[in-house]
Amino acid sequence: MRYLKQALAMMREEKLFSSIYILGTALAIAFTMLIAEVYYVKVADIAPEVNRSRTYYLPNLGMNSDEGELKSISQGMFRDLFQKMQTPECVTGVVNFWSFLQSHMKLADGIHDCAAKVTITEPGYFNFYHYHFIDGAPFTQDDFDSRRRVCVVTDKVMKKLDGSDSLILDNRPYHICGVVETPSALTERAFADIIVPWTAEGLFARFHVRYEDMPVDVSFAVKAGKRKAFMQELREVEARYNAVHTEEPVDIFSELKSHYASVWDGLNMLFEVYDGGIWWYVAAAILLLLFVPALNLSSMVASRMERRLPEMAVRKAFGAKRRTLLAQVIMENLALTLIGGLAGLCIAWMALYGWRDWVFYVFSESDNLYGTVPLLKGEMFFGPAVFAIALLVCCVLNVLAATLPAWLSLRKPIVESMMIKK
Repeated sequence: MRYLKQALAMMREEKLFSSIYILGTALAIAFTMLIAEVYYVKVADIAPEVNRSRTYYLPNLGMNSDEGELKSISQGMFRDLFQKMQTPECVTGVVNFWSFLQSHMKLADGIHDCAAKVTITEPGYFNFYHYHFIDGAPFTQDDFDSRRRVCVVTDKVMKKLDGSDSLILDNRPYHICGVVETPSALTERAFADIIVPWTAEGLFARFHVRYEDMPVDVSFAVKAGKRKAFMQELREVEARYNAVHTEEPVDIFSELKSHYASVWDGLNMLFEVYDGGIWWYVAAAILLLLFVPALNLSSMVASRMERRLPEMAVRKAFGAKRRTLLAQVIMENLALTLIGGLAGLCIAWMALYGWRDWVFYVFSESDNLYGTVPLLKGEMFFGPAVFAIALLVCCVLNVLAATLPAWLSLRKPIVESMMIKK
């Protein structure tokens, strides 16, 4: 409390120094937190993707061959191999069929249509992704097994349908069994306008294929304490499959990725940097954003310490210890840094909200964000991790800017310090 009072008194006495220090800190924190916020939104557990921290994706099976070929996961394999696994908390599959990413839905007038992003999946999908249902409920296992043409839509789609309980998708009628709150396009895997079961009658008729032949991307939600058991069960699944299919053995682990790994791999591809090189780019950018302002601030602190040396010499002559004086200087600058950090965090939030239509697109490989203004929710801004990162950045900046010049100044002998003119 004493250090805080001294810091406030110093701010009132040296308004120009305090203002420049706070502004410099705010800009450094703002740019750093802008990068941190973008990546936080991509990896944090944000509804409906509440299982990101424990999710593993399996889009294909690797083949044990020199050519590095891949094998698609059929719906039969999903049902017989992965859906029956015991260690994952939940398992789901989504049909990986690019032609259905954009389908056409008839509007309320029955004449005009519009593009709609369609997700083709199975009932376990709604246990994996936690949508907020405004009305109705997900399609059931009975709907799935009976091949009913049912779907779940967003409230945005319902507005276009004027509240109708059915829609025409690719010239076939579907009954709307549930309405969910429209998810943000930033939750890339859960973002969809319409969600339908892959067994819906006639769903793939225009492609002249059976639904059983459609490839499936598999996702697993695994608790942290069961990851080792999950990997062991996957090895057993792989061994059972290869024992039967000796002519085409597969390698599950070559394609299995956690959510974090998939995000970083996507960034590597986006910036055409491979072998984990994106880590170096991000680290270099953050260090640059912190180190350059820290140098400028440290020169200001050093200049200020030179002016305060006689004061410090008098206090040392009356018995004040060097660590006590150093702690005071650090606390004074920490108060300024935290104020600047709070201002910088607010600037980062405003910039993120105002420029969200291109900031996230630049750092994403997703087509969901092309030409759209993504929805931002409060949990994307106010996560505990964001504040922890902001506090850490503030402390690092304070240590770099204040501690070294203060420590060097306080090492000078008392007599030399007292002879410096004020």
